[in-house]
Amino acid sequence: MATISGSTSEKIFQIKAWMGLNENPDGDTKLKLGEAAAMRNFAITRDGNLRRRPGSKKIASLGSSPVRGMWTGYINGNEEFIAACGGKLWRLWNAEKGVFTATEIGSIDTTNEVHMFGFSEILYLINGSEYKQYDGTTLSDVGGYRPLVTIAVPPSGGGETLEEVNKLVGTRRCWISPDGKAVKFTLPESGLQSLDYVQDLKTGENLAASAYTADLTAGTVTFTEAPALGVNSLEIGWTMATNFRTQVSSMRYSELYDGAQDTRVFLYGDGSNQAIYSGLDYDGKPRADYFPDLNVVNVGDANTPITGLIRHYSTLVAFKSSSAWSIRTSELTLADGATTKAFYVSPVNRAIGNAALGQTRLVLNSPRTLHGKDAFEWRNNSSYSSNLTADERQAKRISDRIYATLGGFDLAKCYCWDDNDNQEYYICYNGKALVQNYAADAWYCYDGFDAVCMANFRGALYYGTSGGAIEHLGYEHITDDGRAIDAYWESGSMSFGQDYMRKYSAQIWIGIKPEANGEVTVTAQTDRKSTYAEKIVASQMASFRRANFRNWSFGTNRKPHMTRLKIKAKKFVFYKLIFMAAEPDTTCTILAADMRVRFTGYTKG
Repeated sequence: MATISGSTSEKIFQIKAWMGLNENPDGDTKLKLGEAAAMRNFAITRDGNLRRRPGSKKIASLGSSPVRGMWTGYINGNEEFIAACGGKLWRLWNAEKGVFTATEIGSIDTTNEVHMFGFSEILYLINGSEYKQYDGTTLSDVGGYRPLVTIAVPPSGGGETLEEVNKLVGTRRCWISPDGKAVKFTLPESGLQSLDYVQDLKTGENLAASAYTADLTAGTVTFTEAPALGVNSLEIGWTMATNFRTQVSSMRYSELYDGAQDTRVFLYGDGSNQAIYSGLDYDGKPRADYFPDLNVVNVGDANTPITGLIRHYSTLVAFKSSSAWSIRTSELTLADGATTKAFYVSPVNRAIGNAALGQTRLVLNSPRTLHGKDAFEWRNNSSYSSNLTADERQAKRISDRIYATLGGFDLAKCYCWDDNDNQEYYICYNGKALVQNYAADAWYCYDGFDAVCMANFRGALYYGTSGGAIEHLGYEHITDDGRAIDAYWESGSMSFGQDYMRKYSAQIWIGIKPEANGEVTVTAQTDRKSTYAEKIVASQMASFRRANFRNWSFGTNRKPHMTRLKIKAKKFVFYKLIFMAAEPDTTCTILAADMRVRFTGYTKG
């Protein structure tokens, strides 16, 4: 007996994974199931679920002006959370009590961003006008290391040159080698501002002021009695009236680099193409208070400034507004046979660079920059080296899916952050943030998100606002410090694989995660009609936290479940699925969506 079976014209289309925002410049008809044509205040989890973005809670209020910088780390072995706001530096974490509390440390200029970095158990701060340090107790200007400029200086002068002068200060010192007869010694410099001390290097004690006289103009020291014969037995310290401290304090950002180790501080951001770097003292100790006069790297032409430095494997990558360069370290042999550290600059890309000063970030060991109207990731995929080389293909545009929103940002004024703890990369501008979950390769947009600086502390993300608040960002907060989070997700125009057919759909199944106050509003749009019924999907568990008896449920089932909705749409070709979540006392995590679609005939136009 033959069985005649007819082909069905009805299918179930399923969204099992959400893939974030895709602002396709050719329209939204080419989007994949799970991609969003419009999306605000929804995030994509690492497992590919759609979840309303985390809320925030204020942990401190530092005034009414913008927070200019945040830093977390260790100072002298103590865990610290530091912020700059309102002309003050603040400690936010009380380690003894284990609580957040704002304690004023001292005064600092917060006209511009305050950049902070830790070095040798001390926190250093630079802002374009000041160079300060905080040792866990006192905030002060960086005094500057007194360099040992010459050694083995005979009475007549000269000697062996050792250390360069320090840009930060006018102080110097030298070691003299008395011959047992001479009482007058000539210093390496004349026209001194002051003679500060004479020290016996054997005892470590300073000689009495009556034991010598100084001629500041001639740069000589005359002892009342001839010092005993010795080699490098006395140290003389003096101060010159002129120093070059402004060349250091005018810088605004830093990066640590010295080849295989991070033992030198590179400063940049004064509007020039120069970066200056710190030196080692004669004992080989790295110092952030010693910037030798000749420790300068010139990157490219002098007409365009350095906008970013980032250490990348064994090189230091330098970015300008429209170019990228690689800095490598090596040894340089001088004319007298001595060797010194040298840094060599070579071009990487002469067309693409970085627009946002100081906002280059290293994401999964690849630098990211903003240029033109795009975001770029820099990666060398060659087998022989991971360092960047002169190859324009290493700059990969990663912002195609967010081109419209990013195009509305002033990239030179953006703030960027890599939240490595949560695998998210932020581009913040004017109350918005474009976020990439690089673990899930999904972009999304946060609105009403006033982040002007960020920091990670104990695995959590904190941000400073333009109004002087410090906020903790986390999913345990379902509002922004009491302000409702208005979340919206809109699919692309789905033709369900047949854009030449009319369709009919009456049922949708939505799966959401059971959680306290879980709720989302579902609706649709088609090319035939813009407004359809709005249906609420709730999956609420018993909880007295923010209890709302209007939506009270005694459900205790923690397993996800599907809810069937009846939303009738007729004679459409293209269909949009829409989720909304705006209630201040709810949250939602959407796991899946299934749409039953029946094909009813060919479209007639």
